[in-house]
Amino acid sequence: MILIKNIRPLIDGEIRELCNITVSDGKFKDLLDTTQCPACNTEYDMKGMILAAGYIDIHTHGGAGHDIMEGTTDAIEAISNYHLQSGTTSYCPTTLTADLETTFKALDNISSYKNSNTSRIIGTHLEGPFLSTKAPGAHPPKFILAPIDGNIEWVWKYNDIVSRITIAPDQDSAAEFTEKCTDHNIQVSLGHDASIDDEINACIDCGANSVTHMTNCTSRPSRRTTPHKHLGLTEVGMIDKRLICEVIADNRHVPNPMFKLLFDVKGVDGIALVSDSLAISGYDGEEMYLGSGHSKQRIIVEDGVAVIKELNTYAGSVTPISEAVKNLHTNIGISLADCITMGTRTPARLMKLYDRGDVCSELIADFNILDDNANIIHTFIGGNIVK
Repeated sequence: MILIKNIRPLIDGEIRELCNITVSDGKFKDLLDTTQCPACNTEYDMKGMILAAGYIDIHTHGGAGHDIMEGTTDAIEAISNYHLQSGTTSYCPTTLTADLETTFKALDNISSYKNSNTSRIIGTHLEGPFLSTKAPGAHPPKFILAPIDGNIEWVWKYNDIVSRITIAPDQDSAAEFTEKCTDHNIQVSLGHDASIDDEINACIDCGANSVTHMTNCTSRPSRRTTPHKHLGLTEVGMIDKRLICEVIADNRHVPNPMFKLLFDVKGVDGIALVSDSLAISGYDGEEMYLGSGHSKQRIIVEDGVAVIKELNTYAGSVTPISEAVKNLHTNIGISLADCITMGTRTPARLMKLYDRGDVCSELIADFNILDDNANIIHTFIGGNIVK
């Protein structure tokens, strides 16, 4: 048994008073008064610092010079270690829209990867190929597919590893595909779209419950064939309480004043912080590539964000969730408890990960020790210190 002494745990969104916590068999056990110090094999005295569940990143393409689409053990090992170093203890490797051969190689690689000493993989996020050609962002339009019979059967073959998927509501049969994904226990996020509210609401009614990188490639109010004006995904995402919004809180993809507006509307339970990190995240070189094979595109870091110069667009971030938390707490003044919760409990609940994301008895003891400025001092996996 392990004893973590003199910590202030973040439990259910609130930083509690000083206490001790025991860990056994990789899980949290007892919350104790500081005077209670049972005999343990290992003790850590954290001298009043904060203990919070490890960050959970449900949208990340890579880091440390590697991309998930490479489909190699070396790539996924480097990415898993990159996340661990930034306090992310669970993550969804995220694919880029690509030819299916490259996609299958990446999924097979993720499925076969086994390593308990790095950040834990919680399934895969398919960001594509079922996006809108009208809002592809950094995704190659030539590989985008409609989610219709003949294009979707492979998704069910990978049901053991695909845990979430981004779908554009304006795609043919988007609502029907959303319902099938929900029936297969795949969490559906809406994004990269040119949709109107009728199409968006149809997908929500069929089980979609999140928005992919809110305000980035999410549709705005528009008209179709009549003068009637429809809301887009950006507005529906803000209004509809059934939707949790992914947000890249790097002050670039979502400027801080815009994040404050989103937070005022959605609250701590309506926002899941994501990195959308790329291979160039945590990499010292001047340029890298997004994706692999036929779909790869050159990216550089410019003004603190990854850019595809040829398309004059952001490609993803170089900001891990831990840095987003520091940005929001320091520069906007959102409470540290709320900032951390948006990167832990909220994504855990979205993904139905009821075994992590908070500090409670019998939950997995993956956690960070932080100071009051959100700096990570230590990271633990299963109660064992790894950083």
